[in-house]
Amino acid sequence: MRGFPLTLNMAEPVLEFRQAQHRHRVPQPRWFKPWANRLGPGIVNLDLTLHRGAVLGLVGPNGAGKTTLLRMMAGILPLQEGSVVSHITSGDNGTEIDLRKWVGHMPEQVRWQGRITVQEALAELGAMRGTDIKRIQGLLALVGLKQRAEEPLDNLSQGMRQRLSIAAAMLGSPKVLLLDEPYNGLDPVAAEAFTQLIKRLANKGVSIVISSHMVGQLTNLIDRIALIHRGQLLDEGRLSDVETRLNLDSRYSISGEGDVDFTSILDGVKIQTMREEVEDQRWNLIFRGNPTEVLQSFMKAKVTVTSWSPVAPNLVEWLCAATGMDVEDITLEVGSSAMLPLRRMGGAEDE
Repeated sequence: MRGFPLTLNMAEPVLEFRQAQHRHRVPQPRWFKPWANRLGPGIVNLDLTLHRGAVLGLVGPNGAGKTTLLRMMAGILPLQEGSVVSHITSGDNGTEIDLRKWVGHMPEQVRWQGRITVQEALAELGAMRGTDIKRIQGLLALVGLKQRAEEPLDNLSQGMRQRLSIAAAMLGSPKVLLLDEPYNGLDPVAAEAFTQLIKRLANKGVSIVISSHMVGQLTNLIDRIALIHRGQLLDEGRLSDVETRLNLDSRYSISGEGDVDFTSILDGVKIQTMREEVEDQRWNLIFRGNPTEVLQSFMKAKVTVTSWSPVAPNLVEWLCAATGMDVEDITLEVGSSAMLPLRRMGGAEDE
């Protein structure tokens, strides 16, 4: 099973972004107007709801607009159009809010360096929010840095720096936590520890958004996924629901050894064969259909089966299914600064 189940109270909405937009301005000089610019890439017509205690995976290729979206959701970049409404407290149900009050943001790269200690660095940041030392120490304990509180920043490993970054993002007791590529540079042990930390925060009711261009990293952590491409949200929802809508569900892989005749073994079984491989007495079949019927057919034929498992879609498959574009048109290359969103927006572009 992917992700982890939400309790009923954790399914409550926290923030809603409605037709939210922030597009960067790019130069478009003219002979008599060398300073002219126009709206370029960014986030366009975003409708997204964040739920209490849910971990949302924000997935897209490099240059898709993930970082811009997180900065907009954190209140760092202003909404040029649209609105954001809050359901955080009973008093502000459906009202607009100051995002910086309730949202914690962990940027992709934070350069923790110097001879000051971990606790001193966090205390300096906490002073801006009036955070007392007891809260600072509690955050260090929460992220597993209690024993490193007096360690100089220069002595920290990458995993420890990531933990310190998330502690800094938690200073204001945020209801929403935004993490930009948090697994970059982490070894498998540190990544697993970081995953457990995120789960603990979600269990406390914090709504978490994790951006990544690696779907596989998030499969066992997130319970919702949002696909973004060229600044637009293509689809969002529970993993299983999005897979079903995009026709990427019910895909399995079965492997084994020995001679095998797929046609005769699977005679009468309704499946969609996606790939067959046979080499050196080893075979593999990737199909779409009922895995129980397929497995029973192989067992009845007394064929040696060594493994079978669900096949999760990769990033390119997600984006191809969501956009309707071919693989050749879905590129992981970063688009130019002049690249427009998928749908050209109405209104004048030049100002």
